[in-house]
Amino acid sequence: MTDAPVVVDAAELRLFARRAFEASGVDAEGAAAGADVLVRTSLRGVQSHGVAYLHQYVRQLRDGGADPRARLVHETDRGGLVAADARAGVGPVVASYATRLGIERAREHGLAMVSVRNANHFGAAGHYALMCAEAGCVGLMASNTPPIMAVTGSRSRSIGNSPLGFGAPRTGAPPFVLDIAMSKVAGGKIRLAAQRGEQVPLGWILDPDGEPSTAPEDFFVERGALLPVEGHKGYGLALMIETLAAALSGAAMASGVGNWLYDPDTPSDTGYFLLVIDVSSESAFALFQDRVRALCEEITAAPRAPGVSRVYVPGEIEALHESRALADGLPLEQEVVERLSALASDLGLRPPPSLLPR
Repeated sequence: MTDAPVVVDAAELRLFARRAFEASGVDAEGAAAGADVLVRTSLRGVQSHGVAYLHQYVRQLRDGGADPRARLVHETDRGGLVAADARAGVGPVVASYATRLGIERAREHGLAMVSVRNANHFGAAGHYALMCAEAGCVGLMASNTPPIMAVTGSRSRSIGNSPLGFGAPRTGAPPFVLDIAMSKVAGGKIRLAAQRGEQVPLGWILDPDGEPSTAPEDFFVERGALLPVEGHKGYGLALMIETLAAALSGAAMASGVGNWLYDPDTPSDTGYFLLVIDVSSESAFALFQDRVRALCEEITAAPRAPGVSRVYVPGEIEALHESRALADGLPLEQEVVERLSALASDLGLRPPPSLLPR
C-alpha cells in the first residue's frame, strides 16, 4: 500500500460502521447512532476521534467493557432534570441517547440537564453539541476521562483532560460549535503523531519523569502526561468539568476512572454532563439565533492579521470539511484504512467498496 490517502464514500463508511456495531451485539438503532457519531466526526475533519477509533469500540464491546444492549436507566427524573445510569453502554450510543433526551426535555421545559454515570468514552464532544445546535438548542456537553494530564505543580498523570463541547445555532450560517479539551492538545493527536512516526512540539507532553518531551511514545508507551492549556487555567477548568461530569453524576473520579484503551474488558465508569437550552423561534429566546449571527458577523469582520484571508467562527472549518467530504469523498490515512480492513476481516464483513483494491 502507498502512503497516499484513500478516498471513501461517506454512505459506504457509515453503513460499514453500523454493521460493525451490529456484529458486536448493538441493536440497529444504537448501531446507527454510533456509526453517525464516528463517521460524521471524520467527515468534519476530526480524524483523531472518528472512524479511526471504530476498532477500539468494537474491541471494548467484544471484551466485555461495554454492554451492547445497555440503555439509560433514569434514577432521578424531574422533567428538566434527569440523572441516569448508562449501565456500561458503549459511549457514542449512550451519549447520543442522552443528547436526544436533553433536547426533548428542553423543548418541553425550556431547559434540561442530564447527568450520566457508569458510561464509557464517548468520542468527540462537539458531535453532541452540534446535535443540540441543529435542533435549535444551545448545548453544553462535558465528560471526564482517565487521568492523562498533569495539573499545575505536579509531574505525572493526575486528572483527565476533560473534553468539552458547546454548540449554538445562528441564523443563516453553520452553528457555532466549540470542541476542546483542557490539555494543550487531545491525546488522540499524540496517538496520530506516534502512528506517523512524528515528533510532537515541546510543551505538549511530559515524560514519565516529569520532564518535557517531544517523543509521543513517552506519553503512550511510557505513560507520561499531557500538559494543561495555559497552566493553572486549564487545570482549573478540568477540575470544574470533573466536578460536573463525575462528582455530580456519581461516576468514578480521577484515578477511579478506567482506561478503555488499556483495559477494554472493564467498564470505565465515565461521567457525562449535558445542559440544553431551547432557543428556537417559539422559545423564550426567540431572538437568540439572530443575535448570535450579528455577534459572529462583528467578530469575523475584525481586521485580519498578515497572511490571513478569513476569520472563522468555531465550527465553520469543520462544516466546510463535511461539505467537501460529502461531495468528493472522505480521505482516510493508510493506517486507518488498514485498521478498517482488518476489522472487516475479523468481523466477517465486507469492507466499504471504496477500500477494496482496484
